Parts: sequence; structure tokens; C-alpha cells
Amino acid sequence: MDVYVARQPIFDSELRLYGYELLYRESKNNFFEGKDDQTATATLLANSVLVGHFNELIDRKRGFINFPGDFLTAGLPRLLPRQKIVIEILERVQATDAVIMACRQLKKDGYTLALDDFNINNSREVRALIELADIIKIEFSKIRLVDQLKFIRSRQGKTIFLAEKIETEKEFQLAKKMGYQLFQGYFFSKPSLINAKDIGTLNGSLIRIIKALGREEPDFPGIAKVIEQDLGLSYKILRLANTVNYGTQYPVRSIQQALVRIGTMHLIQWMHLFLLNGVRNIENSELVKESMIRGKMMALLCKETGQDDKESDYFIAGIFSSIDHILDDSMEHIIDELPLDDEVKNALLGAPNAIRQTLDSVIAFEEARWDDLFEFTSLHQIRSEKYMSLYLKALKWRKLIPKAPHAES
Repeated sequence: MDVYVARQPIFDSELRLYGYELLYRESKNNFFEGKDDQTATATLLANSVLVGHFNELIDRKRGFINFPGDFLTAGLPRLLPRQKIVIEILERVQATDAVIMACRQLKKDGYTLALDDFNINNSREVRALIELADIIKIEFSKIRLVDQLKFIRSRQGKTIFLAEKIETEKEFQLAKKMGYQLFQGYFFSKPSLINAKDIGTLNGSLIRIIKALGREEPDFPGIAKVIEQDLGLSYKILRLANTVNYGTQYPVRSIQQALVRIGTMHLIQWMHLFLLNGVRNIENSELVKESMIRGKMMALLCKETGQDDKESDYFIAGIFSSIDHILDDSMEHIIDELPLDDEVKNALLGAPNAIRQTLDSVIAFEEARWDDLFEFTSLHQIRSEKYMSLYLKALKWRKLIPKAPHAES
């Protein structure tokens, strides 16, 4: 089954995560729009990653999913829980009596409806759908601002408006003033540009620990003393050492015991992860989370491509691949301060080595650039089902990252 599902975050006006639009790759047979065999199509959807792993993909939020007209009339959105799904109706869906009736029943049953890529100039043809829609998505740069503002005001109090393809802070601020309540676009993958004064700094203690772990014979008693001076880090290390992944039969009572149990390679990975997590704030929270998932995905893919001995390098390249946006600084300046191997540094600077090629494939997946992803998976003979299973593993792994008491996820 040739199915990939990526996701793009959607935020509210306070930059809190509202949900994800799920972007899927259609097969060469175009099965997502087939009309000849509705039963086969429904069976395919019911067994796809879209349904079987829906909760992992939306991370306890809402999933925005496009449904063709024939899927609406066949009732396929009912395969997914109404509290967790936003049914997107594309502009090209014709507002036939059957489609309107299906949407009316879905809304009556508690489903949320959204008009996607909405064209204000065609509003007469889809007036019935406008009245049913809970959310209307408008490509912000595509339609004259005066027309957008007029339409938003005409629906004030009736409809939530979502601005798509927001590319700059100026557009984000303007859309907020115009009455948009939800926002989506690649601008939000560079959140440090929104509020530079809140950007954190890299934890010097963690950098010292990472350098100490990189020595041929790490000084674990000395490393333990550094960790013991940080209550939050001590808590995370002890909690990590007592998880099922590292054995729980005999509880660990000291930091030094914890370090030995976890092991040098995994400690290096976790310390880099804690370093990244330490600069999280409300503006960059989603990007930090996605960087963690990217790092784990890189570690999993390195094994699939026969690079098992470089797992840590792949992992670190993944989690730091957006650190320039997170810290609002140049990648060259940031990596000069970090004890990274040359191959990792070169990959982060764009050099076309094996780590960079794997990183580019993960970014292509995140951005739903399926042709670029296919080049990588074909080269390494990774089937789509396997690739998606690795991504789902990375999503689940991110949930297991230990946090300090009372910390937000």
C-alpha cells in the first residue's frame, strides 16, 4: 500500500497548537479519488495509517483531512472520531444536493467542517456549504485583502477563519488584525522571528557534559557531580534510568549508577536532546518538538541504510537541523560552540554527505515533497509502509522523553 502521511501544524492567534493538517500521498492509481469501487476504497482507508495510527499523528489535537466529494457522500469521514477530525472540503468539490445532504448530516452528528482553498469569488456556487462550514480556509496572498476583510466581516460570529500560506511575520500580524483566528504556513517553521527577545541560550553545563562524554574514557564521577548541581537534569536522568528501556528490576538510586546503566552512546543522545529542549518557548515549541521527532527518525533511518555505527551522528544532525531558526542565529556560529563531529557539522551546513541526504529526505517528507522523498526511498529500497512505521515509532518515542516535574509537554 503506497501511502505516506505527513503533517503541518495549525496555530491559534497566541501561537498555541490547534491541530495538524494531514497531507497524504496518493498512489499512482489515484485510489483516493476513485469512483468505481467505493467499497474497496473504504477498506483501503480503514486499514491505512490514517486510521490505524490517527492519534499518534495528531498528537492529541485535531487532524484536518481533505475528503473528495464521493468520500463525503459515502460517509467515509465516520471512520475517524468526530471529536478529533476536521473534515476539509476542497474548492473543486461540487456543491451537489448529495454533497450538501452528506455535509448537513455530518454536521448534525457533531463533525467539524472546513472549506479548504476557499475562493471568495465563487461564494455563490457554494453558498449552502458556507452556511454549513465551521471553518473557512483562505490562501492569504491569493485574494485581495479588501475582499477578504469584507467577507470575514460578513461572517463575523458565524465562522472561524484560517489564513493559509502565511510566509512572514507581517502577514501573520495583518491576518490577526483582519479577524483570522487560525494560521498555517511555513513561516511558523521559523518562529524565532516572531519574538526574538524570548529566545533562550544553550545550557553551558550540558555542553560541558557532552564534551566529557566524548572523551575516550569519560569521567563518570565528575559528570555525575555536574548533573547533581541541576535538580531538573538530575530528575530526568534518574527517571530515564528507571524506565523499561533500561531495566527496572533494580531501581537506580544515584546519578552515577544512572549514567552507567544508560550507557555513553545513549547519554550523548539524551544530553543533546535536553540541550535542544532547554531553549523551548511558546513561539518555538512546535519546532523543537518536530526537531526531536526528526532526530529519532534520522536514527531509525541510519539503521535502515546500513549506518548502524553512526546512529548518534544521525540523531544529533536531526535534532539540531533547525537550531538556527530556534536560536535566530547562523548555523555556522551555533555549531562552532558545539562539540560535534565534522561529518555532522558538514551535514548541518549543507554538504552533500550521507547524513545530509538522509536529513533532506526527512525534510522532504515533512513538507510533503513526495518526489524528492521517493528518490531516497528508492535508492535505499525502503517501502512506504516501512517508512511510515519508522515515523510512527518516532512520534511515540517523543512522548517518552522525560520532563522535569510540572513541565509542559
